[in-house]
Amino acid sequence: MDSLVELLGQPAGVLIPLAIAITVGGVIKGITAIGLPTVTISFAITFHLLPPKEAIALVVVPIIVTNLWQAIRAHGRIDPLKRFWPLIAVFLVCLWIGSKLLAVMNTHLLFAILGSAVAVFAASNLWKPRPHPITPGTERWAGPVAGVIGGLLGGTTTIWGPPLMMYFVLLKLTKDEWIRTIGMVWFTGAIPLAVFYWQNGILNPSNVYLSAAACVPGMVGILIGEQIRKVINEEAFRRVMLFILFLFGLNLIRRAIF
Repeated sequence: MDSLVELLGQPAGVLIPLAIAITVGGVIKGITAIGLPTVTISFAITFHLLPPKEAIALVVVPIIVTNLWQAIRAHGRIDPLKRFWPLIAVFLVCLWIGSKLLAVMNTHLLFAILGSAVAVFAASNLWKPRPHPITPGTERWAGPVAGVIGGLLGGTTTIWGPPLMMYFVLLKLTKDEWIRTIGMVWFTGAIPLAVFYWQNGILNPSNVYLSAAACVPGMVGILIGEQIRKVINEEAFRRVMLFILFLFGLNLIRRAIF
């Protein structure tokens, strides 16, 4: 046990609550395809388990592993690449830009603006859902815009989900389409994000083992969440997604204030 604690660089009093947080994040991701970094980072920072940049480094390897798992298990896994390649291309470029800004950027204002927009969007769609998906013409320009915002936010915080989720909600994807799209798009960002963070020192030899070990509780949570998702119908799934998106918005506002 002592050798494990020494390898991971954190005492048992920190490792145990971190494992619980990652497991809970994994359960949410197993149900909805998103949420693991948001839950883990928020928990680690709120309870002062890790400094912000160490909390970000913690979820880098689990993001790769869990999104690869969801991407390869989905049927029609190539379809999202064909449909959303403009979004993905812009997203990856802005992810690199955001990772460069991480060391110097104050994200409080960004969190406040985006959090407010996300919370209002989710609440309005819970109250009065949009009856039809956005048109193909709107999809052509809205996708790259979502990619820019998601990439910049993801590069600076690893949390690129809310703006991309807002876009996918507007497309009114089915439950299966949602899972395979999120899994594939998130995975395309996970590998370069890890490379960018290694290059700028956020992920480094002192914390990479802890990040790799975090994959274990993360995957346990994923497997539990996938079983729960099987019994949720399409409408319930949509409402769960919007509720989680609303919570994401509130959490971004909380981070801006505190």
